[in-house]
Amino acid sequence: MKVALVTGCSRGIGRDVATRLAGEGWRVVGTLRGASEREALAAAGVEVVRLDVTDPAAVARVVHDVAERHGRLDLLIANAGVGLFGCFEDVDPEQVRGVFEVNFFGVLACTRAALPHLRASRGRIVVISSIAGRRSAPGSSAYNASKFAVEGWAEALRHELAETHVGLTLVQPGPVATGFFTHRSEGPRAGRGTYGAITQRVRELQDQAARQAADVSTVSDAVVATLAEKHPPPFRVAVGASTSAQLTVVKVLPWILWEKLVAWKIGVGS
Repeated sequence: MKVALVTGCSRGIGRDVATRLAGEGWRVVGTLRGASEREALAAAGVEVVRLDVTDPAAVARVVHDVAERHGRLDLLIANAGVGLFGCFEDVDPEQVRGVFEVNFFGVLACTRAALPHLRASRGRIVVISSIAGRRSAPGSSAYNASKFAVEGWAEALRHELAETHVGLTLVQPGPVATGFFTHRSEGPRAGRGTYGAITQRVRELQDQAARQAADVSTVSDAVVATLAEKHPPPFRVAVGASTSAQLTVVKVLPWILWEKLVAWKIGVGS
């Protein structure tokens, strides 16, 4: 039986992907930082392990233990992530570092620990990235930066892994009904002072996006479809029609037009 390790399974994408894979016959180990959702995951056939991905030593121990207990590791789904809302001056430096510790360095730590086992099994790495890793929006500079960093790192790693038979895919969802906008942190000054008008308008747009968000199953569908692909799997998989459309617009529009489009959307700028 193939073995998968999925990080960040307390809710949303991680929980849905883990239970989906368990239902499809994988032996799934899902990680949580706390005790929430442990019973629901276990009832769905997911083996639950506590893990903080910002602790590299703990990551190494968990990955080693999984491979030792089950004799192999075939798949890493690096999903654990956090959000941070607020214009750059409205968030604290410590908050920005915290986002990078989870969204970027946490992904690297899990991948580093998993790669020797994945080479042995000719396995796969699936990183849950975001449309935010390909285009930036005001109020999300720290989150955007962490996802852009993941995208750049993964692009280089994909080349490095070409002869190892370890596949690497970035799954890029747009807004998904996971409660992301509710659970993310905010800068202590968000909505006040110099950037108050921008912040308010972005909040309104994000509330609208949340109401129109895709079901989390669309991401699980994309992950499962990617795993069915023969080597090499696709590198970037955009999830959702609106996500693909936005990425196409970003790709083809000259920067000056994209900048004007964003300014018009948020009602500021020239």
